[in-house]
Amino acid sequence: MKKIIIPFCFISLLFSCSPDSNGEKSIPNSDSIAVNVLPVKKVKEYKGVYHPGQFKNAEDSELYTFNDSVQKKLDSLYSNLLPSPYPNQTVFMHFKGVEDSFPTNTGFRTSITELISMELKNAVNAGIAYDYWCMGNEPFWQIQISEKENLIDFYDPMIPKFYHFNFSKAEIKGNQKIYIAEDKVNNNKIKITIVNEKCSDGMSERSYKNKSEVVLNGTAYRGCAVAFGEASQLNN
Repeated sequence: MKKIIIPFCFISLLFSCSPDSNGEKSIPNSDSIAVNVLPVKKVKEYKGVYHPGQFKNAEDSELYTFNDSVQKKLDSLYSNLLPSPYPNQTVFMHFKGVEDSFPTNTGFRTSITELISMELKNAVNAGIAYDYWCMGNEPFWQIQISEKENLIDFYDPMIPKFYHFNFSKAEIKGNQKIYIAEDKVNNNKIKITIVNEKCSDGMSERSYKNKSEVVLNGTAYRGCAVAFGEASQLNN
């Protein structure tokens, strides 16, 4: 808001300005006028990850929240994508919006002007940097390995179902990185071996820099793997 402060003349107990001795109204000195102008709010694009109640922007890692009516609509879309999410599971979200000028307890309040997309994360759209994204077919499956999001998620789209594990650092052996994680609550175990060897997915002409070998609860899967900085090749 603009604030203008102008000095006033006092006559008795009433606020009014009186003419000067020459019968002309006095003009306040320009130095006595203070004007505070807030910057114009600009619409910008946000890309990041969302779960009910909060959005994390990939560009600056800031947290953002929304008003109640918008929140309900976003939560409905989220539920359609993930009918049975694990606690705080995120999806990719891309929107245009205007950041309000005040922070809340859970993040900056943001107004959405256009929701561009909300979808399951994949190697291309995942806004938060990950370590590796592994994928295979016959059957189709994919894995996100992300230290920043503290997760190793195996997704089976045929069920569909996510097997969620907390992130664990890889053991390095030669040209291999080996991730081992366990979910004791649901009695799930996973071992992922990333091999620095060229790989083809068998269904396209794409070539990847890494192979992936996975054992989930005794079942073996084989496919390819891409690191976050290499994800652009998936658009080709």
